[in-house]
Amino acid sequence: MQNEGLSALVLCQPESIVYATGAFPGVASFWRRAGAAFVVVPADASAPLAAIVGDLQASSFAAASGIADVRSHRIWVETDNFPLRTDKPRRSPRPAQYSLGGSLALLLDLLRERGLGGRIGLEMGFVPAADFAQFQTLPIQWVDATRIVERLRSIKHPEEIERLGRAARHAAAGLSHLMDVFAPGMTAADMSRIWQDAARQDAIGQGLPPPQSFWSYIAVGGDGFAPGEAAAAGDIIKMDVGCVIDGYSSDGARTAVLGQPAPAAQAIHDALQRAFETGLASCSPGRPLAEIYRRISASMWDQGYDTYGRGHFGHGVGSSIWSEEWPFISDDAEAVLEPGMVLALETPWYIDGLGGFIIEDQLLVTPSGVEVMAPMSRELRRL
Repeated sequence: MQNEGLSALVLCQPESIVYATGAFPGVASFWRRAGAAFVVVPADASAPLAAIVGDLQASSFAAASGIADVRSHRIWVETDNFPLRTDKPRRSPRPAQYSLGGSLALLLDLLRERGLGGRIGLEMGFVPAADFAQFQTLPIQWVDATRIVERLRSIKHPEEIERLGRAARHAAAGLSHLMDVFAPGMTAADMSRIWQDAARQDAIGQGLPPPQSFWSYIAVGGDGFAPGEAAAAGDIIKMDVGCVIDGYSSDGARTAVLGQPAPAAQAIHDALQRAFETGLASCSPGRPLAEIYRRISASMWDQGYDTYGRGHFGHGVGSSIWSEEWPFISDDAEAVLEPGMVLALETPWYIDGLGGFIIEDQLLVTPSGVEVMAPMSRELRRL
């Protein structure tokens, strides 16, 4: 923040608020529009944080975050205490959702009280264009802080690492079970249900709460992306899955084949596996992500697949509505691997007429190297 000449950051993306405070920013944040909640982070490290959230969750947010200065704006939910309060606004309907103008007015008051002005960082990568016009009415020089916040969030707290590791292990246990019980004629929907049930039971069997939710991209046959038909002999089966624990999503994938693979399918998977191993061996603290990308690409090209040109070979994972976060292992990446990062390393290829191929592991960057968070065989599994 000091390098960018910012007096403060104003966080407005729900995941960023959770990262900064450990507290739920309120049900209004589910609409994913700016102004449902704000957290002000001063550049002065000795200055306390402040927050603005919907009135329904203001007390619980203050308790969970430990932030003393929590201000609230009215949202649509009507609550009260008994006996009924008489100091509330009279004959004053609440907004249908919440008022961006109201939360911005509170934000301006807060910034003025704290003496925060000039250049202030805002997550413009999150703020919709329709909402930003109202931000521009404030006498503040807004600076895009999207990358600053992404940079901060890329280094995980131990509690985040624990959630991501547990999610990855449950997902891997579910995949192992699915491949053990697989039967010809199963559809992608059948396999997804079996995988989810097994991942859930893996958590319950350890006395842990089951994942909040699950996602899966399972494809059967020659498309690689579409679910396909019931599995038949020779079909390639791509399984890309994740479990979500407290908002943190794992990401891992494997490829299988029903019976004997076609020679071309086996050769392609072998090449992808060798490229993956090349990338994994390149992962160490301080290594530029662009260098890892180029080594994986060179491995594929040197094996004769010089038309292969995937845009990235992995990404950060964390608390996100999707499973992919910055940084990306790409040719134009500016980031380097740092201890505390959690990334998914992957070598996918979707070949219409043959099938979808993918090898993907979730990695924790440590001071001395990387740790695979849920180890599994990377061979093409014959079912």
